[in-house]
Amino acid sequence: MEDTSTIKQQWIFQVQDYNSTTVKLSKLTWQTKAGNGNIGSHPEIKEYLGAIINTIQIPDIVFESSKDTRSKLFYKLNAGKELFENKHLVVVVKYVMENELIGYVSTMYLSRSVYTRGTILWMKNETSIKI
Repeated sequence: MEDTSTIKQQWIFQVQDYNSTTVKLSKLTWQTKAGNGNIGSHPEIKEYLGAIINTIQIPDIVFESSKDTRSKLFYKLNAGKELFENKHLVVVVKYVMENELIGYVSTMYLSRSVYTRGTILWMKNETSIKI
């Protein structure tokens, strides 16, 4: 059995998505994607941890990835602040079957546009975007 302190050390958060499936963000993914400033990372996302959680729980729109059907792209529209005003927060979650279906955040970033190649899986009622 895994030690509770190990679990707390390994994960930044564990929440339920819009479909009541558990989604986790590992410390390693957070540090790699938001914290190190290396090529391929998104250090501008550091201030958006609360918004990332909110995007997973109450997204504006969710697409199935056209590259990997196990992955979903969660959007919070116009979530950007200051220099990133009018940009959308995108959280990519890959779902795998363990004892139950679990999602793992694989990346998160701010985008000017909305991904339109995948199938729309869910859209908030008030969302009025042209796809």
